[in-house]
Amino acid sequence: MFKYTSINTYTLRNLHRNQIYFNHPQNFNDPFDTFHPIEIDDLSEPKLIELYCKSGIYQFDEKTLKKLFDKKVNKEEFFSFCKNSIEDLLPLRDKSEYEVQKIRNEFLQNLKSDLSESEELFNENLINIVKILKTKFQLSIKKNIGQIRQEIFSKIGVCCFTKNNDNLLMWSYYADSHKGICIEFDSKKEPFSKAFKVNYQDEIPKINSDLLFSETYNMESVNKFLCFKSENWEHEDELRIFHNESNKSYNYSVDSIKSIYFGLKTNSSDIEIICSILKSQNQKVKFFKMYKQDNKFGIEPKEFTYHTPKEIKSVILLNIFTNFENTFFSIEELFNVIKLNIEENNLKNYLESMTTKELLIKTEKKYKLNKY
Repeated sequence: MFKYTSINTYTLRNLHRNQIYFNHPQNFNDPFDTFHPIEIDDLSEPKLIELYCKSGIYQFDEKTLKKLFDKKVNKEEFFSFCKNSIEDLLPLRDKSEYEVQKIRNEFLQNLKSDLSESEELFNENLINIVKILKTKFQLSIKKNIGQIRQEIFSKIGVCCFTKNNDNLLMWSYYADSHKGICIEFDSKKEPFSKAFKVNYQDEIPKINSDLLFSETYNMESVNKFLCFKSENWEHEDELRIFHNESNKSYNYSVDSIKSIYFGLKTNSSDIEIICSILKSQNQKVKFFKMYKQDNKFGIEPKEFTYHTPKEIKSVILLNIFTNFENTFFSIEELFNVIKLNIEENNLKNYLESMTTKELLIKTEKKYKLNKY
């Protein structure tokens, strides 16, 4: 799995400290990310009973309410429930005290009459009351879903990755127009092994209402909220990992980075710094530079070997001993025989440094080993 990023002080610090940063989804560039529209299913009866009892509006416990929903209450229990829960059953808001009392009395008189007449009317009233309760709760959820979602995900942190390292748009958007890097992480190591695939669709995802009220939201709710995006973003082929806090950094093991890919326009000093940081931590990390393909609009990586300044100096001296032990040589001549991924200007800087330290003798534009 890969992560595109620009090169700045935060990137260098994270690489040096072996950490990734978990951002809050409100900071992402997609305004629908996490807080997209959703549709919700009806609450299950057990969850409705649980929430209703927690509201503290009336005196019945969960066992009593469950009997009501299972239609196992007798007429006396049903009438008592309706009498005590009348504010939840009838449209009494904005009514005067006189109107409330009138509606209440009429409702209870009619209910008592129905219950005394037949079993059929009792069952009909029971079904209607249960339906009213479910409808009121469901409407309340839909009305307040934005606040509920905000509370659930007010602190959650997200770190984003992708499945590919050669996407031209990703290099442009997230890697500073090809001047940045793409980091390859080992998906078998934590926390990268806990990544979830983002789903792309134009339809609004449907959410199980029960998940909105779970004391500890599970991964299904996380997926529905945080792993759905519009098809317009499908080219990103995104993976995500989550943290229970946003704006936090998470440390990973030093061998979690497998490779670093440098962009088409990454400058040599940035390459030097990043290679130096990573090689000092993990000798197995691989380095690649991206190049344009000749036959299509695409880029491809080519691996290179990074040497520390000390290693480079040793290789240069070895090549001088091997090829020019007793003769003068120019920078061009040494550059043509040396097997080292180094620019000619950098080679010149190393030779000048060796001359200053009297390892080499310089006459005009040529150098020679100083054996004395």
